[in-house]
Amino acid sequence: MGEAPELQTVGIYVQPPTTEQAHYLDFYRGCGYNYLEFCDTGFGHRPDRLPEYYADLAKAVTDAQKKGFRVWILLLAGMKQWKGPDATGNAGTFSALDTELLKERLSFVRQAVRALKHADGFQFFAGDPGGDPEGKATIADCAAFARSVRAIVREEAPQAGFAVNLWAIAEWAGFPSPFSLTFWQKQVELSQAAIAQPDLLGSDCGVIFSMDNYYRSLTLTTYADAGVKPAPFPQPSDIEALRRRKVSPVYGWPYFLVDECDDGFITPNNVVTKGQAGSETRYIRAIVDHGLRLRLDGLVANASFVAAEALNIYAFGRMCRDPKLTPGAALDEYAGIIEDDSSKAALGRVLRFIENNCNWQNSLPKKYRLRDFDTGDLTTAQAAMDLLATVVPRKLTRIVLPEPPEQYLPRLRRRLETIAAGDIGGPSPHYRPQKP
Repeated sequence: MGEAPELQTVGIYVQPPTTEQAHYLDFYRGCGYNYLEFCDTGFGHRPDRLPEYYADLAKAVTDAQKKGFRVWILLLAGMKQWKGPDATGNAGTFSALDTELLKERLSFVRQAVRALKHADGFQFFAGDPGGDPEGKATIADCAAFARSVRAIVREEAPQAGFAVNLWAIAEWAGFPSPFSLTFWQKQVELSQAAIAQPDLLGSDCGVIFSMDNYYRSLTLTTYADAGVKPAPFPQPSDIEALRRRKVSPVYGWPYFLVDECDDGFITPNNVVTKGQAGSETRYIRAIVDHGLRLRLDGLVANASFVAAEALNIYAFGRMCRDPKLTPGAALDEYAGIIEDDSSKAALGRVLRFIENNCNWQNSLPKKYRLRDFDTGDLTTAQAAMDLLATVVPRKLTRIVLPEPPEQYLPRLRRRLETIAAGDIGGPSPHYRPQKP
């Protein structure tokens, strides 16, 4: 088949930047991203507050488009509408088999699409949140729901793209626990059923794969604990079949990896609890290589804590753009961006040590862990802290960063202090493997 092409779409799912975070858009561009995803959280706002909410989100879309990004909106269609008394809240999910709630939800989806019709595309989000909490709906019900949302997009924003995001679509099969092997087997089974649904995918309706069996720590742990070998999905044959049907776009959505947080599974989540900097470049390189081999149209990262995860965000964007960029080279590049030439080599070694002790790796079953970097005689967190103390931050950087280098370095030190204390993220003590 020849050498895999560069990914056409290099995306990231993030919160719309606040006024103080406007420079984040320049950071994403500097890393190589050309596509952003924002979530429509209008379901969590009282109806009388929606005009103001959508005016703000519409402006965020426009601001990003002016910077050269394509912007898509995630529609969490499976959520009930919050109605107060507080201005914001969470009413939870609902079953699409409830015709009255479905009708109401679709009316609010229409309001969202109409307000954001200048967006470049919209996604129907399958689950988490979503699915059928009553455990009675089927994949056919999910597909019917997606068709209804697609029809709204066609009517209200005919120039926009549309896709079905298969994240947590297993919640349409009895709502199994994500801590069970059943969930992940159902995730593959229902994803296969979704892409086979008649009159759903096509040139006007793309698909976005979660790719869990390729990378995700929780997923691979449930398989390993049950002694079952995971079947990676999608396969090249799945993508080729979609190409023959002219389905577009076809993206991968490896959620949690860039922000090293497999929610509810990795504990402690140091990025969340302490604002520490992380590094998972070996695992990012691996998932990008899978995307290239599958010949996807693009890959979409996510980041909830942009300043803390600036390195991983940079690595994901650069690796999508450069199939030959190695994890070590990515670390050295980033070290050269934030540190003076006299100390960038030292910082590169520190980053390698941190990655060898990263949350993501520690939460994976041992057989799925990638080989550590060679850090030579840098074998302890204290030695890494001593070396970190010698680095000199740059005053001017060649790309815009979320925060100045002198503010990023303390994040690295806090991570090293955590490693020294043995407080490295791993499977939550509340996780209990469930046998098939």
